[in-house]
Amino acid sequence: MRELFSDEAEHGVLGAVIHASLQSDPGLVEDILGQMTSADFYRADNAALFEIMLSCRDQGMPIDPVTVSALQRFLPSGESTTAYAIELAKNVPSVANWKAYAKHVKEWGVIRHIIGIAGQAEDMVQAGEPTAGVIAAAQQAMADLRDLDGETKGFKRLDEWMGAAAQVVDDKLNGNTQAWPATGLDKLDELVQGIRPKKVTVIAGLPGSGKTTLALQIAQHNAVKNHKPWLVFSIEMPGEELGLRAIASLGGVALHKLDNPTRMGDDDWMRMGAAVAQALDAPLFVCDDPVQTPTTIRATARQCQREHGLAGIVVDYLTLVRSDHGGRSRSEEVGKISKALLQLAKEMAIPVIELAQLNRESTKRVGKKPQSSDLRDSGEIEADASCILMVHRDMDTEEGQNGLTEILMTKCRHARVGSCIVQQEGQYGRFANFAGSLPSDDEVEAGRGSYAQRYKGGGQ
Repeated sequence: MRELFSDEAEHGVLGAVIHASLQSDPGLVEDILGQMTSADFYRADNAALFEIMLSCRDQGMPIDPVTVSALQRFLPSGESTTAYAIELAKNVPSVANWKAYAKHVKEWGVIRHIIGIAGQAEDMVQAGEPTAGVIAAAQQAMADLRDLDGETKGFKRLDEWMGAAAQVVDDKLNGNTQAWPATGLDKLDELVQGIRPKKVTVIAGLPGSGKTTLALQIAQHNAVKNHKPWLVFSIEMPGEELGLRAIASLGGVALHKLDNPTRMGDDDWMRMGAAVAQALDAPLFVCDDPVQTPTTIRATARQCQREHGLAGIVVDYLTLVRSDHGGRSRSEEVGKISKALLQLAKEMAIPVIELAQLNRESTKRVGKKPQSSDLRDSGEIEADASCILMVHRDMDTEEGQNGLTEILMTKCRHARVGSCIVQQEGQYGRFANFAGSLPSDDEVEAGRGSYAQRYKGGGQ
């Protein structure tokens, strides 16, 4: 079977950038870089080197084997960035044919994209999706293909954008668009109105609040229930622990029993088997490599997309991601990482859910409810996010001790901010729809009608 890429063309583009920079021709460098994106490259090393070149340009640095290595010493394969760049410069004699190289690279990228669309459409049909949804998804994917005439067209008249927006509204009315990924929790879905593609959703909370549980549950819902491929970067938690949590969540087997199987009864063993069967072949992929940078995340996501398709990404959690090129402060590094994940969401046209820690300021506040300004390390996280969800569980109250959790949506670009109540079932590693009633102000004041008596939810 013929390979769906050209190493020679990819090398030709990258080598041409180096030669144009060495010739002190910034206009030509900009022309070449402006024609491509890292998504056009098949090889992870080539995509990573292209991203490094973009960073050099953004920082006003020349692009040569020394400067690219200064920003990132090694490529995803482990090869020295300096050695790779020197080899490219040596093997590409000039910039004369860069347009032909770029066109060839983009053509192979389009072919891979078309093949991927066909595969995704077949998967949707096999999963029993409505035919209208399959067609709409394929049409949208085809519409995302860029022109191949070698000319960048980064702007349109406003009336063209308005026409496209009107078509989206009409498609929604007639059921010709795919639904956005959901959370699986009724009140939260009403609040958020869909996890939007091409955008970043931040789930934040204090340690132990349940933000990881919520993010994993969203990915699990879309992969297991809706058979949409999702990829989780679990930087802090090993994959085996995620597997145990999935068994507990899907099967309703208490985590403490899974930790001590001698306490499991026959029903627990049956539930565990049912959970494994339920998730069999579900396209939920986990990368638990503890060392991640924006470049490695992009390369892994691209590989997953090529091999399985990709409908969403979870990064757990943001401040554990290492910077590709460092910064003057940790806050600046986190800001660059946040920007890189937003760019990835746009490039791949999928939602990215990133988890973030909160500082302790909220615990000193009356009511203890967190705000967007409580995000730790960088205000860029707040700026880049399309939607921010704060997981708030006050363990100083009886309700909090019994699992009552408030999800505060403190920022949203497509819906009104607000909050909803969910029930945290800690022993099963999941959230559930809240089915109880909250105490009135009078009851709280009088200390009567305890929450635990009215609603026996699953606590920790």
